[in-house]
Amino acid sequence: MPIDILTITNHDRNIFQGKYIYPVVSRRAGGLSLGINLNTNNACNWQCIYCEVPNLVRGKPETINLKELESELDYWLDQIINKSFLSQYTKSKTEFKDIAFSGNGEPTASKQFKDVICILIKKINEYKLDKKIIIRLITNGSYMANPVIQESLSLIRNFNREIWFKIDGVKEHDIQTVNQVNLSLVTIKKNLEAALNNGPTVIQTCFFKLNEQLPSLESLGAYINFLKLYENKVKGIHLYSLARLSEQPSQNKLTRLTKFELEVIASKIKILNIPVQIFS
Repeated sequence: MPIDILTITNHDRNIFQGKYIYPVVSRRAGGLSLGINLNTNNACNWQCIYCEVPNLVRGKPETINLKELESELDYWLDQIINKSFLSQYTKSKTEFKDIAFSGNGEPTASKQFKDVICILIKKINEYKLDKKIIIRLITNGSYMANPVIQESLSLIRNFNREIWFKIDGVKEHDIQTVNQVNLSLVTIKKNLEAALNNGPTVIQTCFFKLNEQLPSLESLGAYINFLKLYENKVKGIHLYSLARLSEQPSQNKLTRLTKFELEVIASKIKILNIPVQIFS
């Protein structure tokens, strides 16, 4: 019998040895996702109150050992493609879906992001995966308009790729409360438009009850009105709630939404001409 270690609720990156590369079963990817963690010091420029990264600190990634990262990526691709990793550590019929820049903070904050993109391209070509998997960038979008990031992402234009761009709210108070950053609508527009110019972009939004209160109709209305500007450009919207307990210190009480509660919110958002998926 296979040992079902990896599940959608267990994203423990210490199950398998490695610093930069880690496998998870992702509910949104729909199968096995091979994560690239460039924030090994648990540093991020945001501190979302629902974040499950323990010991999160404000800051940027530490220097990456590119040789070690390439070695780890090579090891995991060999395990997944040539060995029995999927049958041994995941449920039956789990498929290898993507390689995702995710990890313990904002990946595009790394000064070596372009170097890692180059390593990734090399390995995808070596393992002949260009038609089989998706390269995903899971991002809060804060560096998307940076010319270096633009140049880096241009290198994968001919690959199957997606940008998962985080927008949990567009009202400044909501952003300050949930993401704990000061962010204007002008900046969100600039970063989102930069993402849209670089590839298929999916909006990722986490909704939950905050101190027993559902997201307000006012906040939801502002969110819908903002995305109305991009309904013919955005590939989709991922709505989800809390999958695991937050690791962030907070006086607030966070409660996971039920599937029904997410469906009610989705029914309002579906006024937009954008496909909406729910992950509960």
